[in-house]
Amino acid sequence: MKCALHIHTNFSDGFCTPEEIIQAYLEKGFTCLAITDHSFLLPPNYFRYLERLRLKLKDRALLLLGIEIDFEPWQGAHLLEIKGEAEELHILCHPRAYLLSPEEVMERVHSSPIPIDAVEITHRGVYTPEYDVSQITIPKVATDDAHELFEVGNAWIETDDFTYADEVIRAVKRGEFEVKFA
Repeated sequence: MKCALHIHTNFSDGFCTPEEIIQAYLEKGFTCLAITDHSFLLPPNYFRYLERLRLKLKDRALLLLGIEIDFEPWQGAHLLEIKGEAEELHILCHPRAYLLSPEEVMERVHSSPIPIDAVEITHRGVYTPEYDVSQITIPKVATDDAHELFEVGNAWIETDDFTYADEVIRAVKRGEFEVKFA
């Protein structure tokens, strides 16, 4: 299962409608997508709209519902929150954007009031090897953080084929995936 865990649409600061960016991912063989628009920009019907899209995509791809939070305990640094049926996944976003050292990443992981399940080892789809190190002891994911069509399909994870969001979330938490790059 080819999974994109960090995607933006025109519901926040992306340039494409959800349908346009989802179609671009489907054309590149993705079967698991997480729409994660910025929480402070969301319209009131955001999750209801994505839930309708999830039902339309049911036979083609698994759509995960999420948001990117400006996490105040970290002076607005970003945290992905992806919701499953009963599970939640929290991913520390693009640590390079905040010039964090691996030690500072782990300090945030240990001091967070929300359990941090994984960290991105990419920045806008580009590999950041300084975070793909043993000092960071939680799973490390590759994401596009796509805002535009040209950013689609540069970095992702691959898991077993799953039917439910909770299965994907548990696999990520356990580190049962491979990171991939175009």
